[in-house]
Amino acid sequence: MKFKKKKTKTRWHQKRFKDTYFKEAKLKGYRSRSVFKLIDINKKFRILKKGQSVLDIGSSPGGWSQILSQYVYSKNLSNKIIAVDIKEMKTIENIIFFKKNIFDDNFIAILKKYFLQGIDLVISDAALPTTGIKTKDHIASLELCNRTFNIALNILNKGGGLILKIFQGKETNLFINQVSKKFSKVNLYKPTSSKSESKEIFIIARFFN
Repeated sequence: MKFKKKKTKTRWHQKRFKDTYFKEAKLKGYRSRSVFKLIDINKKFRILKKGQSVLDIGSSPGGWSQILSQYVYSKNLSNKIIAVDIKEMKTIENIIFFKKNIFDDNFIAILKKYFLQGIDLVISDAALPTTGIKTKDHIASLELCNRTFNIALNILNKGGGLILKIFQGKETNLFINQVSKKFSKVNLYKPTSSKSESKEIFIIARFFN
């Protein structure tokens, strides 16, 4: 059994080493390969803007927060960027980090105290640990998406946006329809850096009404 575990681990490391996005992230000093998903999304939809106040849900290890610090933070405009995760995250310049569970009853109230002027954008690359059982993973993803969506409804400024990862399944279209009722423009997008075998897709919602 020990030999099998070592072999599996070695195979995983070999696959990771061949991952060009993983290698590029390392070279550029990014904390995760997922940064290229956000860069790709922004290149297509131009959703990140200097001076926005942003909430990054499921931020650890901090890849997306690094992009926010570069693309969005403005010293002159004094905008706030808050990153939230139940895991620890090392400090990133210009980012306020909360080690917090977004399902806590007082979470939205806490956010409102920090974002007195509201939020312009909510982003989430968060995912619960997968089990390999597609139906179970889809339901868990939906639960996380619904909570993130509810948070966005409570704190977004009019005209604000939402970037949200969801694992595709039979309830995906129903959830997208709910999002479409609150945003004027909703697109689905799979970044080129998303692994081909992954069921993840991103909802890009703009112009909150």
